[in-house]
Amino acid sequence: MLVLDTASNAAERLYARAGWTRVGVIPAYARLPDGGLCDTVVFYKRLAEAG
Repeated sequence: MLVLDTASNAAERLYARAGWTRVGVIPAYARLPDGGLCDTVVFYKRLAEAG
C-alpha cells in the first residue's frame, strides 16, 4: 500500500489518471511559498499482493 498527499491540482489529476484512489481533503494543511495555507488531497494505491 502506498500513500501520498498533494497540494497541486495538476498533480491531483495526474495521480487520479494513474490509478490512485482519492481518500479526501485535509483543509489548510500545506504551507504555500508565500506562507499561506492550502488544502491537501490524500491518495492511496494498493500494490499487487505477493503470492
